[in-house]
Order: sequence, then structure tokens, then C-alpha cells
Amino acid sequence: MKKFLLSLMVLCCALAGKAQATTDVPKAILQHGDQVSAFSGGNAFVQAMTAAVDGDVITLSNGQFAPAPINKSVSIYGAGYTNNASTGTTQSTLYGDVFIGASGDTLCNVHMEGLYINGSLYAGYANNASTKVPIKGLNVEKCFVQQYMIMGGYNENLVLKQCVFAYNINRGLCKNTLFTNCILYGTINGYTEDFEILIDHSISTAIASSNDNGRGITWTNCIFTTNENYTNLVISGTYCVVKNCIKTTRARFGTGTSAENIYEVGAPSEIFADAENANYSASRTWELQQPDVWIGTDGTPIGPSGGIGWSTVPRVPFIKSLELNVEGQQLHINYEAEARD
Repeated sequence: MKKFLLSLMVLCCALAGKAQATTDVPKAILQHGDQVSAFSGGNAFVQAMTAAVDGDVITLSNGQFAPAPINKSVSIYGAGYTNNASTGTTQSTLYGDVFIGASGDTLCNVHMEGLYINGSLYAGYANNASTKVPIKGLNVEKCFVQQYMIMGGYNENLVLKQCVFAYNINRGLCKNTLFTNCILYGTINGYTEDFEILIDHSISTAIASSNDNGRGITWTNCIFTTNENYTNLVISGTYCVVKNCIKTTRARFGTGTSAENIYEVGAPSEIFADAENANYSASRTWELQQPDVWIGTDGTPIGPSGGIGWSTVPRVPFIKSLELNVEGQQLHINYEAEARD
């Protein structure tokens, strides 16, 4: 309850500042225990990260922010990665590449949620694309990555859920990594013989791949649907395992792939009930045409609508109404808020 009330206070501070400003200025709120600091402008996130220490929480308003190296064990909550009036989400954009990692140390327990990353997401890199470092316990939820997702140093216990990856995923040393209820629009490149990746209740629409792709990956309850202009080798690799999945006719598995209980359909238009293809939109639910037939190993529908379900809404309270009254030096805030799932 205390954390919930602090989150409400943080959001009210951000909204109060926005209401008093003459322009829509991006804001970053840094929460350290019971202490709250506010930063404004395009560099607000950079300033908040600089001032933060391990365990702090950074809440971003909507708007565009310059990215900062994430080199501390912090939690970062944005307003969302898409504008959607029905869910009350707006877009918090980190405009550029984002690097997660600390020089000379293993960075642990970073949480990112409700962000649109305009560039690439580098997991296991300190400050730049050439310095690989180990990370553990990275959790990325309800984020949209416009460019590459690149996993560099030794990455352990990574969880990526309800995210959209618009381009390729390049993986390195990854142990105990989970992608769940994600949309993967690019190829998954690179491999080592010492990694563990599970992709569950997700969609892959890769337009090309090579014989190295998929090595060591286990796919469960997923949907493989391709651009119909291509005949694609979506998953390959001697050690790849595919279980309880849906695939289109043009999506095929390579030599050495272990496939079990595969539902095959002719085209993407035969899969989804909310659209005729696998293109992303803010209103999509990814519901299936035959949810009672295409059942996953957990008893829920195959694909993002099953499992934990599909949601783009970050888990911060939604302010339904806000009333500000200034009396002398005091600011009185009356608000109505409801928790999000």
C-alpha cells in the first residue's frame, strides 16, 4: 500500500507540474524511499539517472527523453509506448540507443516498463556498443524496441514480457532467458553452445534466417507467420525445440529442429480474429479464430492472447481526475485514481 501511495504522489507531482507549465514539458520523477525529486526537459531522464542510487524508482511522463546509460539497479516506469485513450496510456520515448550495464561489475535487478525505445536496446553493454559487461535479473515489460535488441556480455535471468521487437534480436551468452507474450518482427541471430532461451506465447514473423538461427532456443505455444512474399526458414538449428505452436504453410523448420504438435494453416488471415495479418496496432488483442482448438500447454490459447495475456498498459496508477488548488505557498491536490493490472 505504501508503494502504491508513493506512486500516486509521484504521478500527481508530474501532472501538477505539467498543469502549471505553459508547454508540455517532459518530466522525470526520482523516488528514493520517501523522498521525491523532479527533473524537467529533454535531459530529465539523464539527470534522474545521474542522481539515482541502487533501489530507486524513476517515473517518466509522456514526451521525448534523451537516453542515459542504465548502470544502476533502478526501476523505470514510463507512461506507455503507445497513445491509447481507451487505456489512458501515452508515449514515453527514449530517443536513441539504450545501454544497460555497469563497468567493472555485474549489474543486477533493473526493471523497465512502459517505454518506447526509438533506437536499439543493448543488454549487457556499459555506455557503448563495444564494452560488454555481465547483467543479471533484467526485467523489460510492455516496451517497444524500434531497432535491434542486442544481448552482449553474460546475461542471466532476463525476462522480457508483453514487448514488441520491431527488428532483429542478436544474442550472445544468455542463461535462463525468457521472452513471453512478445511480438518478434525480426530474425534471431547468433548463438553459443552455452545458453538457455525460452520463447513462450509469442509471435515470430521473421522474413529471413540462416542455419545458425534458433540454436538452443525452445519455442512453446508460439505462432510462426511470415510475409507471404517469402518462403522462410523461420526456425532452424540442430538443438532447436518447437512445441505446441501454430505455423503458416510458408513458415518451415530446418534440419535438426525438433517439432511436436504443430498446427498448420495456409496463411496469416486464417489465424487471428482481430485482423488478417500479424501487423502491430495499438488496438490489437491477438485473439485467435479457433481459441478452443489451438490450446497451449498451459491450457490457454496459443500466442500472445494466452498465457499472461496481451497488455500495453504499464503497472502504474491511472489518474482519472485531477483538481489543483493553490492557497498561498500550499498546493492542494484532489484526485481520483485506479490501479492497473
